[in-house]
Amino acid sequence: MLKILICVLALASPVRAQDKPPLTVGVIYIGTANDYGYNRAMKDGVEALRKATGANVLEAENVPESAEAQRVMAAMIAKGAKLIMATSFGHQEFAFNLARSHPQVAFVHAGGWMLRDNFGNFFGATQTAWYVLGVAAGHMSKAGKAGFVAGVPIGYVIGNINAFHLGARSVNPKFQTRVVVTGGWSDKVKEAAAANALIDQGADLVTMHVDSPATVIQIAENRGVYSIGFQSIEARALAPKGWITGLGFNWGPYMTETAQQVVNGTFKGKMVRLGLREKMLVVAPFGDAVPQNVRDAVDAAAARVADGFTPFTGPIKDNTGAYALRAGEKMENSDMGKFDWYAEGVIGRVK
Repeated sequence: MLKILICVLALASPVRAQDKPPLTVGVIYIGTANDYGYNRAMKDGVEALRKATGANVLEAENVPESAEAQRVMAAMIAKGAKLIMATSFGHQEFAFNLARSHPQVAFVHAGGWMLRDNFGNFFGATQTAWYVLGVAAGHMSKAGKAGFVAGVPIGYVIGNINAFHLGARSVNPKFQTRVVVTGGWSDKVKEAAAANALIDQGADLVTMHVDSPATVIQIAENRGVYSIGFQSIEARALAPKGWITGLGFNWGPYMTETAQQVVNGTFKGKMVRLGLREKMLVVAPFGDAVPQNVRDAVDAAAARVADGFTPFTGPIKDNTGAYALRAGEKMENSDMGKFDWYAEGVIGRVK
């Protein structure tokens, strides 16, 4: 009788969501997860996903942009991963190869363009948001000169530089932004040399687009100049005196939603580019050195961008004096990978 009662109760009990095996997610990083930059932002998003969904997460750091990436992801799939997140630009081809041979696995890649039913791409709409950081620079730089350390001069990076510069020139029409390209996403020696060279040439504020802002920010702090960060808002901890603000990725909501789509069987690969409005990008807290009037101006610029403003509205000349955008012409977020010019007042050359 007791056995019968137990069976009846078991049949009557609903199957709870938590009784289902958790989703297994595989994530590969190009560098060290705790880098105060790109990889840290990705790691924070993954931790938000894990907390929200209870997913089982397989992670691998320092995965190169080579066939080794494909081997690592394949091993994660062999361990049961049904969602793979390839987080560096050069991981795309190798993830896409696996997506073709594993149609039952969902893939998302950061910053690329390839698509198929089980392969999507995501990134933040950074270019317009960088305008906000330029407004901060225009107000805070007494010399009217900023240094920008750039890793790889692809269109997205050039767009970030231009938006930053246009934001600064909205405050100071004579503002100069000098660019030094290191040629790689993570080269601390070259980043240090670039930051020092820019400061030696008169920049009293430096910023960057490299995987980890740590080297550039720490040099700026040691030399007594301001810094503006990018990738992770946690970088503010590196510059207690010179930090102004920064732009950080907020991947948690997107990653969590994607994982839930995989669980629900509704995932379909698509291109996702979201910005300040959707909070995929966030402006970092201000440093102690930033006065209230500057904070108000930056907040107003951020609200304007979130409301749809783009600084890439003609007429805009490039730094050779030619028109890059004529009156009435505009670049939207979908065009941001197409930059092959620096705005007037940027010191540097697009190669």
